Amino acid sequence: MASYYDIENGLIELTMEKQDKQGDAGGKAAVLAVLCGKEAMENVFLQSLGYPSVAVSSRIHFCKAEVHLRFLYGTYLSPVLEKQRTQFTFVLDPDHLYLIEEGETAKNILCRLKKTFQKKGGTGTVWVGFMECLLKDDLEKLSGLEVRLTHLEDEVLSGNISRFDQKLIRCRKEILRYSHYYLQLQDVTDVLQKNDLKIFSREDLAGIRLLREKIGRLHQEAGMLREYSTQVREVYQAQIEIRQNKIMKSLTIVTAIFLPLTLIAGWYGMNFTYMPELQWEYGYPAVVGLSVVTVLSSLALCQKKHFFH
Repeated sequence: MASYYDIENGLIELTMEKQDKQGDAGGKAAVLAVLCGKEAMENVFLQSLGYPSVAVSSRIHFCKAEVHLRFLYGTYLSPVLEKQRTQFTFVLDPDHLYLIEEGETAKNILCRLKKTFQKKGGTGTVWVGFMECLLKDDLEKLSGLEVRLTHLEDEVLSGNISRFDQKLIRCRKEILRYSHYYLQLQDVTDVLQKNDLKIFSREDLAGIRLLREKIGRLHQEAGMLREYSTQVREVYQAQIEIRQNKIMKSLTIVTAIFLPLTLIAGWYGMNFTYMPELQWEYGYPAVVGLSVVTVLSSLALCQKKHFFH
């Protein structure tokens, strides 16, 4: 159901009676409204602006902002892949801000915002505050990704590399989504800062500039996480190489110990007619003893050279 807010005297939600009046007036006196897609298509004021009929939230694929002749139009899509991901379209002019979504995210954000929003200003002021609320928990989310990467690194160093590739790929995909998300938001703030339609006051533009700086820092944080994930991958590769080296070392030691026995077996396996050991009564015990001495000597030599460490 449509919700209308008066922001000239603070962020105050209008009563049902006033909402009906706003709808009958085609939104001419409304400052802020939250509508669903169907309500937006039927809104007289939006249609008078030339609001794109195809701009429905189900078709949102990224964040953007476009300057039209009489209004700013844009879309927002959060980087999470959950079913309840935040996505909406917005229409903004000097006197009106319309948020069009199918869920309840925008309404929930406005409910939180109006508890602390005491400014008196235009739609630009509210929009800046709204965007700040959207980004409020992003640093914590990026910190959560960093913790996951740290746990992966600890697991690798402790020798637990089970399903490492799948876990790391999931983390890298999330980081990449956040990186693209912040780049898109930077483009959005660049469009807003141009202020072609004179929507934003000097104070609003200062808020947008600070918002862009915050987005830039978040993008840098995402970039650092991408580098960290690459380092974790390198640690994993190093551990794999260490394991392979240990295996090759073990095989080399075993080969070095039993290679003399192969020589002995080959030597006495020739079965020449005049080999004296073939007819010697103690030939077999002698070869067994020689083999045992050879193995023990090889083991002692490997121990002396610290091959087992």
